[in-house]
Amino acid sequence: MKAFVELQSQWCPPWKYKKFYFLNYNSHPLAEDIFTAILKLNEPPRLIFNEASAFHYWTYEHNRCAVIMFSGYERITPVLKPVYLGSRYLIFHPNLEEGNVFLEQLHSGISCILDRAYYLVYDYTTIQIQHKNFFSNRTIQLDPANIRVPDDLKDLHGRKLHISLPEGNEDVVTFDLYLAETICQQRNATYELQSINSTLLDYGVVHIGIPLLGTDKTVALGSTFVSVMVPHSKPKPIIAVLIDPFDYYTWITLFVLIFLLALVLSLFGKVLSQWNIIENALEMIMCILGGPTRQYGGWFENQIITNYCLLAIVIVSSYQSLIISYLTYTRYSPEINTEDEIRSSCIFPFESNWARHYDFELDGEYDDERDNMCFLLLSRDDPHITTLLMENTRDIDPAAEQAYKRNLRVADTILFKYYLIYYFFNKSIIRELFPFYIGAFRESGLFDQHYRNKSIHTAIHSREMFGVRSFNVADLSIIWYLYAGGVMVSILWFGVEIAFFHCLRYGRMVRKRWITFFQKYHGQAKFMKKKLKSFNMT
Repeated sequence: MKAFVELQSQWCPPWKYKKFYFLNYNSHPLAEDIFTAILKLNEPPRLIFNEASAFHYWTYEHNRCAVIMFSGYERITPVLKPVYLGSRYLIFHPNLEEGNVFLEQLHSGISCILDRAYYLVYDYTTIQIQHKNFFSNRTIQLDPANIRVPDDLKDLHGRKLHISLPEGNEDVVTFDLYLAETICQQRNATYELQSINSTLLDYGVVHIGIPLLGTDKTVALGSTFVSVMVPHSKPKPIIAVLIDPFDYYTWITLFVLIFLLALVLSLFGKVLSQWNIIENALEMIMCILGGPTRQYGGWFENQIITNYCLLAIVIVSSYQSLIISYLTYTRYSPEINTEDEIRSSCIFPFESNWARHYDFELDGEYDDERDNMCFLLLSRDDPHITTLLMENTRDIDPAAEQAYKRNLRVADTILFKYYLIYYFFNKSIIRELFPFYIGAFRESGLFDQHYRNKSIHTAIHSREMFGVRSFNVADLSIIWYLYAGGVMVSILWFGVEIAFFHCLRYGRMVRKRWITFFQKYHGQAKFMKKKLKSFNMT
């Protein structure tokens, strides 16, 4: 029991493995005595089974410790693909006189590979501690009086690591290969890439951090997410230079100022109070465009107009200088980045299952020619890696193909972000290598530096920001727009003014005629009344 206690403290310490599974398949009195003594050493919680099916069922997963009592007369049926079992085992096997066939079958791994198992071969007087190293394919024995548990992962003896990466990722996500190469160099191993997930693989990478049933997982370096590929913003039309120098709040403030000044001058002005508020508002606009158009009167009115003209000089000067600079600077509409902007501006193909979760609009197929089509890509790490993955997977992913063909960009908003996870498709002890190396790379900052030191070419969308060339007719078309607009506005206001004054003149004429008619009618009525009164008197 002293040897067992020492072996358990090194291989399955109770403080680390809270659940011990005790499986007893031996009814021999000596085995019963050993099993009872072990149960007394290990306090609850403990699970005890004696069914044959419990061996695989309860000890398949890792992070468990199992103490098993075999009779030695069991036999294993060979299978084509042996299965790794993930628990740590302390197996008691009697030293039989007729030979330990069952023990040899366990060492051979013809049905299940117990690469975390230590065998205590006992009889009434002696005990042997054996362990099979499946990397070196050798069985070693430990001294029961001086137990030193070896590190099987220190030397993998040329073991080939089978790694799964999604197709098209080999030349992009080079850190995963760098990590595997580092492990292989330090632990005497090699690696091989595959793109199909199966139980023959040691571990793999999936570009979405969700649990996969039947796999073990460990948090790796990096992140996975769903990227939204959106169109680049288009250049603004040249006519926009008339509006863009000031924002909407400035324009609103300016028109409110014009309206308030027109109202004040209509109420308290000396000359301008003779006009209505619309005429005064037009006069305020003309003061900005060309200066005062007439002579004003009164101290209050002159002070208002003078200060307003000084303000107009500042506004017009800044407005003109901004227009000139905007004519030499290519300006673009705002980029599509936020989730609300994506929802209001983008249309996704019907096959975009991830889009339904965010209530994005679905319409059309991948080859739809509309300009506002957007696409979703499974990606990782950062936008630069996403762009590279789009280029490398365009032959196998219709979304990547369309995004590359349309020269789409990666939006700032990402969906379903998780930590990158390595999935282990079998229960090999290889898994225990990765937490150490992942932690070492994270603490040293080598993951962040890895991609910075890589010169990986990608097609980057370039914008023409400054027009370093002479102006041509197309560039100066804004002048023709302004000229044509000015002519049309002048003709329109001239017509409005003529109509307005003709309406005033016609109104005065009608009013004069109505007054004349009323006075004439009133005079005739008064005359007839006098005449009738004189007639009655006679």
